[in-house]
Amino acid sequence: MIAKSRHFQLQIVDVHGEIYTGLATFVVVPGELGELGILAGHAPLISILRAGELRITPVDGPPEILFIEGGMVEVQHETVTVLANNGLRVSDIDPKLSQNRISAAERILKERKASEMDFVAAELALQSEIAKLRAFQKYQQASQGNEKLEYGWERPPLEGIPEINVQTLED
Repeated sequence: MIAKSRHFQLQIVDVHGEIYTGLATFVVVPGELGELGILAGHAPLISILRAGELRITPVDGPPEILFIEGGMVEVQHETVTVLANNGLRVSDIDPKLSQNRISAAERILKERKASEMDFVAAELALQSEIAKLRAFQKYQQASQGNEKLEYGWERPPLEGIPEINVQTLED
């Protein structure tokens, strides 16, 4: 029996270039319908990503947390690739800039004269900046309380696995 790898190659790039490349044991990406956790051996998939936190558990070193403004993720046999619209470390978020962008987007959304295109752009900007500000506040509070910015996750033990009678399925 061949031992399965417990890690995979993770590459994250945005419009400015490479953000992260390395071996990881676990990554959580902000999928369109919620967070998506990826472990080694995950089934292949392609998914659209929304603005939010991207958490990495590297093979060596402490967990890393990034903020991405949407994009795509592709999961292959031993490789996970994230193509982000824009990405930055949570510690690099400027809360004043985010608050100014939220105010500007809210003004556009309140205007009755805004074009449909301006309205959609303002809605997307508002969602992104609110998510960015929440991520910054969450990790700012954790660092002020001397809490570790780590998160834990372990694969739950397999219990109560139903037995499958292959013969019954074939009939």
